[in-house]
Amino acid sequence: MTTINKFISLYIKLMIQQLKCMMAYKMDFLIMLAFTFFTQISGLFFIYLIFSKIPYIDGWNMWEVIFMYGMIYFTEGVINFLFEGTWLLGQYIHSGNLDRYILRPLPIGMQVLATKINLDGFGKILISACMMAKALSMLEVNWNLAKVGMFILFILSASIIRVCLNLSANCTCFWLKSGNTSFAHLIHTFSEFGKYPLTIFQTGIQFVLIFIIPYAFISFFPTLYILDRGEYAVIGLLTPVVALITICITFVIFKLGLRVYDSPGN
Repeated sequence: MTTINKFISLYIKLMIQQLKCMMAYKMDFLIMLAFTFFTQISGLFFIYLIFSKIPYIDGWNMWEVIFMYGMIYFTEGVINFLFEGTWLLGQYIHSGNLDRYILRPLPIGMQVLATKINLDGFGKILISACMMAKALSMLEVNWNLAKVGMFILFILSASIIRVCLNLSANCTCFWLKSGNTSFAHLIHTFSEFGKYPLTIFQTGIQFVLIFIIPYAFISFFPTLYILDRGEYAVIGLLTPVVALITICITFVIFKLGLRVYDSPGN
């Protein structure tokens, strides 16, 4: 436990230093926040246009879909704000800058994750939190202490799943020997499916979103549980388990990637 606390403390210190550098340019932060706001307004407007013509999509109303949208968008903000380094892994492998992290007496994965923060992610977190809060205020949710605790756990677990998926996808650069992150962007694109009810998609897509790229456990199944929708709502309780599994898989992939890493010698 002492070792874990030490690593958490180091990670926080690294992030604080990154934040200090970013806040040196306050106007950039305001511009990114404004850009994020208008980008998501356009996404929400698209949902509004759909529901203005069709009141329900497979039994789901607009606010229920907006809540799922907010769950996915929140995890994206977590990656951008706290773990932007996952997107830079391919560059470090291709350029040889990963050598610096290997030589330091610190966990390599932690250094990669803490390499960079993006204040745009902070804006996404704020906006998505407002989206979920507004959606929940418009829905009838039977809140109790256990459900509040599970909601918090869902948010943490969903963020872990999203970060692990992103890091695992970027680990393909170990084998590709390049900084190309096309595969990672492909995995990221699948998050668009997570903004809508899983049941509207074909069986093949549902299988992928549950067992291969588990975006269903980031938004759909947690939403079923929170809103008490149907017999499958209990599957939402597996979200923390899926988070632990993705951590283990990502750890193995990252370790295997380090074994095949061949420094370019720069």
